Amino acid sequence: MSTNDQLLALRQQYKQTLPATLARIGTLAESLVEGVSPGDATQDRNTLSELLHKLAGSAGSFGLPALSAQASRLEKQLEQLEQLLAADPQDEKDGLLVGRLMADLRALGNFAKTDRPPDARYVSTAMNDGAQALEPEVWLLEDDELLGSSLVTHLEAFNFNARLFTTFASLAEAFTQEQPQVLVLDILLGTEGRSLDRLRETGLLKEARSRLIFISARDDFSARLQAAELGAEGFFIKPLDIPRLVTRVEQVLTRLHAPAERVLIVDDDELLAQYYQELLTRAGMQVEILHDPALTIETLERKLPDIVLMDLQMPEISGQNLAAVIRQYDQWMGLPIVYLSAEHDAAQQLRALNQGADDFLTKPVDDAHLITAVRSRVARSRQLLELMTKDSLTGLLKHATIKEALKREWAMARRKGETLCVAMLDIDHFKQVNDRFGHATGDEVIASVATLLRQRLRATDILGRYGGEEFAVVLANCDASAAAAVLDDFRMRFQELQFSYEGESFSVTISIGVAEYRPGMEIDADALLVHADKALYQAKTSGRNRLQVYGG
Repeated sequence: MSTNDQLLALRQQYKQTLPATLARIGTLAESLVEGVSPGDATQDRNTLSELLHKLAGSAGSFGLPALSAQASRLEKQLEQLEQLLAADPQDEKDGLLVGRLMADLRALGNFAKTDRPPDARYVSTAMNDGAQALEPEVWLLEDDELLGSSLVTHLEAFNFNARLFTTFASLAEAFTQEQPQVLVLDILLGTEGRSLDRLRETGLLKEARSRLIFISARDDFSARLQAAELGAEGFFIKPLDIPRLVTRVEQVLTRLHAPAERVLIVDDDELLAQYYQELLTRAGMQVEILHDPALTIETLERKLPDIVLMDLQMPEISGQNLAAVIRQYDQWMGLPIVYLSAEHDAAQQLRALNQGADDFLTKPVDDAHLITAVRSRVARSRQLLELMTKDSLTGLLKHATIKEALKREWAMARRKGETLCVAMLDIDHFKQVNDRFGHATGDEVIASVATLLRQRLRATDILGRYGGEEFAVVLANCDASAAAAVLDDFRMRFQELQFSYEGESFSVTISIGVAEYRPGMEIDADALLVHADKALYQAKTSGRNRLQVYGG
């Protein structure tokens, strides 16, 4: 069954349950005028309020916006009645309000007849089968051919597939045939004017999916603003800091190929939660539903979501208290939490947000709004997480973070009875590189290690810059022989890279130490790291440019 068919099936299922819900509301409404005990009347009003609240939040998503709006109005009327009864139970106005509310509740079913057709606009963001592939990876528009060639050489040293254009006309012609993933453009192009103006005049980017980065000889706010209007993801001033530019290109490519957003929905309304799940899945996300709030922390640890969407009002626990519990855990302090609720009272929304949530979306939530809100929140959260946990030069995990990751992976390997390998890598004679070619070139060498590691290792392997020219790699569910094979292949490919400085080309080598954890070994994560470091030392003292597995 396609996702659209599943959404239609959920809508039909909702409509089948609706008559029973409306009948239950009608029965509870009768209790407002019948002579029931005060305690029972209060319980009935509370139940009625919950049903109206849920109806207000769900009906619109299932194609019944008029029913949703009317249920919300009736919920407010019921709240006003509660306030009047609390102030003066004998007030004659109470009877009038009850009569008006009864009439509106009896007519509620009439609003269920207005059906909105399903919205089929929102499809997966994955590339269609017939879509044109984005290659080569990086195109450069630079009218200074010498500078452009140098930049291409640097990009290729980092294993990017780069192509140089010296005129806008040649770039535009090539663009009709294929598109790069990243387009780096110099703003000033001599006789052709500014690339910013040419892009607007030609409409070259109207159907393009390429990501833009601009370079300029001047730091001009007006140019930056125009670049932002075109969707630029970077703006660099000459003379260029090559490692920073390369890092930004890599960050853009990483976001372009980012894994699907992982979403956890905590909601007691099963049908509505399933609707959100299907909608977000259709947009390319991975979605988990949780109906029992008590299992939230366990689910967070198991699923590691990028964002939590939760109802504000649930039978056993309020969303704001659940958000407060999540924030008690250090590792979830930065996790985006978004309320989905039919609560329209601004004061209530603010109180809920003060408990640790990041946003409040009022049900019924427009499909496009929900998708965009989730995607933007996750993208921003991932960017902030990278800034906090990753090294700015390489994009790899920082020293403390890679050690935490190793401890987490070791604990998991021990629990599951799996093998785990740790590798320490160190660039050979790196001080000589810095002394002879300068620190900028040294940074380029360091960044190239990170780039090549990402390209040659599995997506599940964890990479970190341990310090200076030293790196650490954690390979889960991998034995020593497999780790040695892939890392030695990396070592040989790294020594083939050619770097250049003022016309002189040179290459660099790297030494690697590998340590293995096997089920049953009495060794913790810290000791495993020590073993890898000892293996690295042995590789260094044995002549460098080699890989050594720890032998105990």
